[in-house]
Amino acid sequence: MTREERYAVNLATYRAIKNSLSATYPRRQFVAIAGGRVVADDADFMALRDKLLAQGLDPLDTLIERVGDEPLAGGSILGVPLQVYS
Repeated sequence: MTREERYAVNLATYRAIKNSLSATYPRRQFVAIAGGRVVADDADFMALRDKLLAQGLDPLDTLIERVGDEPLAGGSILGVPLQVYS
């Protein structure tokens, strides 16, 4: 599976569970989605990154979002879409 395909799976998962995340995680908590499921969460981005690495996951192959934040604009790096938050 390509990075773009993994991103599409993770983004579809995020969109499907987005509204229910606030019932499980505090507002502005980082959540990482990989393989179609939430694999880690933390209030601190670097701590979340460390959790992903400890699981053998490449942070670039996960979708990381903050609970309750809405994207303002988009861009991309290496063809992977980004979301910008306030």
